[in-house]
Amino acid sequence: MGDFRDYLMTPPASETAMVLSGGGAYGAFAVGVMKTLFAGRSPATNYEPLAADIFTGTSVGAFNAALMAASSAQTSLDAVLDIENTWLERVAERPGRCGNGIFRVRGNPTDLIDTGCLRQPATLAARFANDGLVISGYLLGRTANFLASSSSFEDRVMESINVGSFIDSSPYEELLRSLINEETIRQSRRRLHVTATNWITGEPRYFCNPDFQNGIGINAIMASTAIPGVFPPVTIERDIYVDGGVVQNTPLQPAIQFGGTNLHVIYLDPKPSVFRLRGEPNTVDTMLRMYFLMLAAKIGQDIETARWINAGLDAVAQFAETQAVSDTQLRDFIRVAGKLAKRSGSKYKRLIIHQYFPENALGGNLGMLDFGIDPIAQMITEGERVALLHNCQASGCVL
Repeated sequence: MGDFRDYLMTPPASETAMVLSGGGAYGAFAVGVMKTLFAGRSPATNYEPLAADIFTGTSVGAFNAALMAASSAQTSLDAVLDIENTWLERVAERPGRCGNGIFRVRGNPTDLIDTGCLRQPATLAARFANDGLVISGYLLGRTANFLASSSSFEDRVMESINVGSFIDSSPYEELLRSLINEETIRQSRRRLHVTATNWITGEPRYFCNPDFQNGIGINAIMASTAIPGVFPPVTIERDIYVDGGVVQNTPLQPAIQFGGTNLHVIYLDPKPSVFRLRGEPNTVDTMLRMYFLMLAAKIGQDIETARWINAGLDAVAQFAETQAVSDTQLRDFIRVAGKLAKRSGSKYKRLIIHQYFPENALGGNLGMLDFGIDPIAQMITEGERVALLHNCQASGCVL
């Protein structure tokens, strides 16, 4: 396996990076943003086609980033158009197709009246037979644990619930294996960085182009998108990994480590202010708002770090020229000087960060799991619109 630190020492072909966050089906929003940027239709790029060779991604962002790195298209625009087609034709659930390309619910009775499923009677019968075995095994195991447990009745009831046991993610694995050629990514000029979370230690692990061999790369993407409690964890070299979004939903820092200085960060979760407080909130509303607030706070910290790095570099430059700085500049000087000392001779560079947020909620409470053709098409369109109307003041760019 390649060493991430050694890989970082290789200068990137470009200092422009796409930073793609997690968010399930909302990943289609990022496709729309990239389409507009790569076509040169956004004020964020002065209406010039964006040329990016660094792609960092978490969860569905890892999926999109890997597809960019795996593409044989010569231009980024052609690559993202291929990805759009993948989302619409192979990921989305649409009339005439049995389910979506990501997951299915085991034993779902609606499959029996779905014309797309009925066109494949042998596959449908095999699925239901396998689902029966899996669900029976789940019920037997949970019942045995319930009866044998010495915990309180309430605890035993809670311990018996596992939504993931009713979710089959094999369609996603089949999709990945049909789309991703590890050797192509290993040799790609587009530099890829995928984040997954070690489920035991809680530490992030980073997978780059050299890691795409012997199935490790595909497993890394599977792990990065393995939402805990919904999709099963993935074992890689004896360690267990889940969704990278658990610890790093927006991989901004890795993009900077890669040498990125012109960063385009695409969030799939709208700002918390977009979600109106209900007069009578329910548990799902409350949990989602907590989730959005935590994500917003974390990325806010990363953006502020970028701001003070820029301010510190300004202070360093002024001190070198005038030998004098203000108290505020002295604070910034000390901050960045300490960081520079830790980096063993490597240099910080000024950062430019453009941010792209959905300006309204993309779906309902479980919209991130809605892979219907209409929601996905709407998300792509919303991504295009946001990039077309990009306003740095409103979106809090770092310039």
